[in-house]
Amino acid sequence: MILRVRKRLLLLALALAVTLTATVALTGRQTPGVRLPVLMYHHLSEKASALGPYVVTPAQFRSDLLYLRGRGYETVTAEQLIAYVNGKGSLPDKPVLITFDDGYESFYAYAFPILQELNMTALLSVIGTYTEQYSTGADHNVNYAHVTWDEIAEMAQSGLVGIGNHTYDLHTLSDRKGCRIKPGEDEAAYRALLRQDVQKLQDRLEAVIGRAPTVFTFPYGSVCSQGCEVVEEMGFVVTLGCEEKVNTLTKGDPTCLKKLRRFNRAHGKSSEAFLSSILSE
Repeated sequence: MILRVRKRLLLLALALAVTLTATVALTGRQTPGVRLPVLMYHHLSEKASALGPYVVTPAQFRSDLLYLRGRGYETVTAEQLIAYVNGKGSLPDKPVLITFDDGYESFYAYAFPILQELNMTALLSVIGTYTEQYSTGADHNVNYAHVTWDEIAEMAQSGLVGIGNHTYDLHTLSDRKGCRIKPGEDEAAYRALLRQDVQKLQDRLEAVIGRAPTVFTFPYGSVCSQGCEVVEEMGFVVTLGCEEKVNTLTKGDPTCLKKLRRFNRAHGKSSEAFLSSILSE
């Protein structure tokens, strides 16, 4: 009796193993996948009065990168993530994606030199209307200005900075939250508006860096189903949100690159205090 039970259990275990192997072979999915923490920065400043929920010092940013490196983490690009999910590339054992939203001049002045120094990568999502404004004017105050088209081209050519689309002129809270549909808004009109705005920046960036971005960053992390559909229809492979949780990437599952969750970096915590819980999550 005991032998028969053991035999049935053994056969069941073998059947489950075969089923799992077949599933992986058919779907290309691996279990449990690769953990990907994504960090979200906005603005860097040397002014103590400017520091806050979305502003940290250049020294703090550099410290964060060194903390990551010291624990075996390697920065990755959006292209690496896409290749991995498509089964055409690999990732380091401990990947991390560094992102900066809005495209402030402080990224070019402070973050870019630090990335060059440490040979690490980051993704910069720019707002078209602000980049246009500061590309045509003489005001390049690092405390509030935004990067220019020429600076974007220089950084993209370095191979250390990826460029994302953060809308041309929909990063606003005036009458809607970012690029989200407004209550009662005609859906067809909304879709046309969003497509036109995003495509305007896509065309401009393609002319500047030689390729259209594959990353779309939702302003304020505010999403709606209609907007997600438009962005996907336009060919964006990676989209960024603002929910704070570690991501899991799975080969053969392109949905794992949608609305990637990110941890906002605020002033007031040391690198260890900010990152230790994220890396152990």
